[in-house]
Amino acid sequence: MWLMILACGGAFLLILVLPFFGLSRSWSAGVGIFVMVGLHLWMMKGHSHNHNHLSNKRMKGGLHNG
Repeated sequence: MWLMILACGGAFLLILVLPFFGLSRSWSAGVGIFVMVGLHLWMMKGHSHNHNHLSNKRMKGGLHNG
């Protein structure tokens, strides 16, 4: 959950803060969207790793489905 807050909140914060440092609004929006998409892809990579790890345990009899 905290990664979702970081990904969305951080990108939103970049969109709001970067214009104060001289970056145009269109560039700050582009950077914010790029960061948000990148962090979401990073989160999905971690999720698929955890999912595969659980699937392997189930196949080896390490976890019970009931």
